[in-house]
Amino acid sequence: MRVLTLNLWNISEPLDARLSALCAGVRRLQPDVICLQEVSVHPRLGRMESEIIAEQCGFTHHAYSFSGHWGKREEGLAILSRHPLIGSTGVALPEFAGDMARQVFVCELKVGSRALLVANTHLAFPLQMAQERSAQAAVAVAAIKDWRDQSAARAAILCGDFNDVPDSPAVRTILDSDLALIDTFAFFHPQNAGHTFSLRNHYVDAPPEEEGRIDYIFAGGELELDSSEIVFDGSNGLEIVSDHFGLLCSLRLK
Repeated sequence: MRVLTLNLWNISEPLDARLSALCAGVRRLQPDVICLQEVSVHPRLGRMESEIIAEQCGFTHHAYSFSGHWGKREEGLAILSRHPLIGSTGVALPEFAGDMARQVFVCELKVGSRALLVANTHLAFPLQMAQERSAQAAVAVAAIKDWRDQSAARAAILCGDFNDVPDSPAVRTILDSDLALIDTFAFFHPQNAGHTFSLRNHYVDAPPEEEGRIDYIFAGGELELDSSEIVFDGSNGLEIVSDHFGLLCSLRLK
């Protein structure tokens, strides 16, 4: 199973060119599950971006959950799957002044005869909110545990834009939780900084101190990891499609 996470960069231009390149890349990478952040309504087509991607890339199962508004623009989280979605819930995360409403979106997938939990989130944006993101991460973990404890799922994946680096309080909250999740990129590339918000990205205009690996796929439970790689970074024939690079993980249910 291949899992892709990507911050879509909302409706920033050149929107149609970015979506076209993204769909071409998805058709090439053939992920089974996609977690998208900053999903908004396409201003010219009047449809959710995730719905457009699902349709163009052949994903039968698609779920979107509204998070809040950034200015006047609606924004949310989406999970696309080639496996049936048998349940989902959006759980609100703690809110903080100076940021928008946030959530963790948890879906249960049926993979053959097995159940798999896939959660998607996007934590607080302001750089100084390190402890606030840690509090949000704790609620996200609790939401996944609550669902797991009431289901047959014995494996969980948490994806998203955490707006924080690997040694941050938020990431430590995830890794130290009872879910026993693994940072999949660090597992395979312990010496690689792996920046997903990078000054190499021509869509990024930010000071050097904002550069870092802030997008993650965490996995735990009855799973075996095969690989984890940065994608949509302009290499291997895949165009840059957002102000974030994507992350692709290959894994198997035990």
